Amino acid sequence: MLAVIVLAAALASFRSCSSESQPQSTVSVDPVYQNDYQMTCLVQDENGFYSYEDNTYTSEVGIDVSYANGTIDWNAVRQDGISFAYIRAGYRGYETGQLHTDTSFTENISGALAAGLPVGVYFFTQAINEAEAIEEAEYVLSLIQGYEVTLPIAVDSELVSDHDRISSLSAEEKTAVLKAFCQTIADAGYTPMVYGSASWLRDSLNMEDLQDLCQFWVASYQSTMTFPYVYSMWQYTASAQLAGLDHVVDLNLWIREK
Repeated sequence: MLAVIVLAAALASFRSCSSESQPQSTVSVDPVYQNDYQMTCLVQDENGFYSYEDNTYTSEVGIDVSYANGTIDWNAVRQDGISFAYIRAGYRGYETGQLHTDTSFTENISGALAAGLPVGVYFFTQAINEAEAIEEAEYVLSLIQGYEVTLPIAVDSELVSDHDRISSLSAEEKTAVLKAFCQTIADAGYTPMVYGSASWLRDSLNMEDLQDLCQFWVASYQSTMTFPYVYSMWQYTASAQLAGLDHVVDLNLWIREK
């Protein structure tokens, strides 16, 4: 009888969670592109890992890494509860405009795959036009040949300094650049994704021009999420400490349909 009562209470809590409304946002969003996540369904455990579960969605926690994370024991990372990994493939220099491969790309993607983790990759863009964006996407596609990349391929769009290459672009120009990158990735048979801070995505891009083409990975370091648009991943901290890593690392909550 006690087990039945506990189960009934758990189900009642689950239904209650899924019936709460989304936190209000001051951003006007076309209802077609507004997410339906209920933040009362968001739970954080004693290790700092978030999870999200309602009638429609479930979640997993992963990390994203680059050369800056040093040598990684991927088996230890997986045993510490990480379910997927995003590997930086490369970047375009914000001063020179040259394309570069992340110096730890091969080591990281090989290690993550060998540990049995699903992987995605991301590329830091500084493309100033559609031709450069296509060049970046093709560069990423060449790097991942021979690797089993099953998660979306992301383009990291953000400012880095006052003298970067993209700060003078209009929202329309930035959006056109990202559309060109994402379309090239989609044409190659992969799912494209755009990464950026919540404010950057909301204020510097035309989100609704991108929603039908790509997924979104949002960086927002707070205890809940009020980003109103549809998104697939939430980067919620840049300072997690995990087994297998000597340096702090980003944690990401991937929310997906069941």
